[in-house]
Amino acid sequence: MPKSSKSVRYEVALKKIYTGKQFSKIIEKAAGSLGLYISHIGGYSRVKYPNSIHWHFKEHPKEKGCLDATFWEEGNEFWIVARNYEPQWVKDKAVDLQAYLRGVVSI
Repeated sequence: MPKSSKSVRYEVALKKIYTGKQFSKIIEKAAGSLGLYISHIGGYSRVKYPNSIHWHFKEHPKEKGCLDATFWEEGNEFWIVARNYEPQWVKDKAVDLQAYLRGVVSI
């Protein structure tokens, strides 16, 4: 029996090289456009992805769940993660954020 994934990863291909500062501005604009706010900014696995920027997004302060996204400058990669146990709004916004960013950074 195949092992089931605990989350879904949504990739966003980057067509140019971005700095963390540039991508942070793009993320702030995307969050505002999608009705999300950034509840946390940190790093993601500093050993595996040094200098990465990791965001948590929410729609409302007291709601359950959060949407995760990570930008890794050295690898010029961006991905969004929606864990399977998260509420439906997280899964919906993961798809929305991916589509929004594809229109901005994948051109």
